[in-house]
Amino acid sequence: MVYDLFSDFSRFTDRLPEDKKDKVILTKDTILAQAQGMQMGVKVSKREEPSLIVMEQYGNVPFAFNLNLHIRPREEGCELQLVLDAELNMMLKMMLGGKIKDFVNQFTTQLAEGLNR
Repeated sequence: MVYDLFSDFSRFTDRLPEDKKDKVILTKDTILAQAQGMQMGVKVSKREEPSLIVMEQYGNVPFAFNLNLHIRPREEGCELQLVLDAELNMMLKMMLGGKIKDFVNQFTTQLAEGLNR
């Protein structure tokens, strides 16, 4: 069930909080969002059912990154792990490092809230 949900981002449309719906564009393979004053997006680049979804940068993102979603079954439910691998030079790291961390934290919080609705 969790893999199915994450393998089609458009399924999150109804799960978005009302105050976020106008800031996020969802398709089956992409998420494009306004966060912390910048536009960040991801697109699915690889799927390995039922345990892995790999995403990469999408839209006007000034650096390359991969975001891997690992799904591990547990006795009750599953465990999700997000792994971000970003290629940032020193200047970008100083300018954007905190915003990227905030984006990932916000992304994981919204995913958890979406799953619990």
